[in-house]
Parts: sequence; structure tokens; C-alpha cells
Amino acid sequence: MNQPASEKLADEPQSSRDALLDAALELFLEQGFAATRVEDIAARAGVSKGTVYLYFSTKRELFGAVIESGVVERIARAEDLAAGFSGSVTDLLATMLRDNLLEFWDSRSSGILRLIVAEAKQFPELAESFYGEVTGRARQLLARVLQMGVDRGEYREIDVDYTARCILNALDFEIVIAHSLERAREQDFDPQRYIETLIDLILAGVSAKPAQGSSL
Repeated sequence: MNQPASEKLADEPQSSRDALLDAALELFLEQGFAATRVEDIAARAGVSKGTVYLYFSTKRELFGAVIESGVVERIARAEDLAAGFSGSVTDLLATMLRDNLLEFWDSRSSGILRLIVAEAKQFPELAESFYGEVTGRARQLLARVLQMGVDRGEYREIDVDYTARCILNALDFEIVIAHSLERAREQDFDPQRYIETLIDLILAGVSAKPAQGSSL
């Protein structure tokens, strides 16, 4: 059955916007923010340059939308997961890292962090915005989860803010390396194994009870 014309018209704005976001992400990662032109994004998306400005007033606004759809929305989903989770804090932490992070690593959006680092000196406002919307927000979420573990007696008294910082730094470093030194990186790197090892290290460090066999 053919889609009614009215429905097609309703679908077009969203499909055009999505195509622009996909094209912009590809070009930003390939060429950098400064070198990417709006007309190139339009051509990659298969629309006119004027169409870009129907949705985004500037290239900077388009870049912000790319970050919103590729990264910020994932953090929002993790926040929703934490708010409604009924299991132990350890299960929540492991679920956040296994499910949300592994899916993010497999996405093209994971290259945005490397792009921000590369462009930070020339466009400090981009780095500042990213820090507030992504890095700071993710760190606050992780700190809240760790504090829940402390409050419930699952975790010992720790500096939750700096523990969250250490965890995210370990994750961010791997992401930046993956996109900056792709050719030189080990071909046998296993993200799942990395996450499981990181979870093990986190729990060994924050658990209220010493691990079996520990003399502490």
C-alpha cells in the first residue's frame, strides 16, 4: 500500500534532518570542524545548501546537534536507566558500562571526542561546550551512582568525584587512541574484554568487602 502524500510530507523534515546529521558527522570526522563546509555537508546529504539553513542557522549549531544526537542522548538514556533501576548499584554500574558504553564504542559518534581534542585550541568554545554537555554530565552521573553505592553500604567511603574522573579518563583515553592512532593500534584489542577488566578493577577498589583471598 502506498504511503499517503500527507504522511510523506510529514516524514521528509525528519529524514532530511537525519541525513544532514549523518553527513555532518562523517565530514567532521574526516576533515575536522574548520575544514568542513556547509555546502559539502549538503552535498553529502543529498540536499541543497539552503535546506541546511532550514534546520540549522550556523555550522556551529549543526555541530551541536551532531553531539546532541550522537552523545548527549546516550547520556540521557543512562540517566533514565539509573533513575529507574531496581537492582544493586553494582549491577547498575556494570549495566551502564557494558550496554551503553559498548554500543557507543561501536558507533561513529565515538570519534567526536578525538575531534574535540584536535579542535580545542582553535575552537575553545567547542571544547568548553562539549565538556559541560558531555564530560561533566557523564562524570556527575557516574559520581551519583558511586555515591548510591556508598550510601547503601555496597561500597566503602571513597572520593566519588575523583573515582568517577579516573574511570572516565580510562574510557576516554581508549576512545581517543582508537580514533587517533587507528593504524598503529593493536589489531586484537577487545572492547568487551577491556570493559570487563575495568569493571573488575572498579569493584575491587570500591567494594565495602575485601575480595576473597585479600589480606586487607
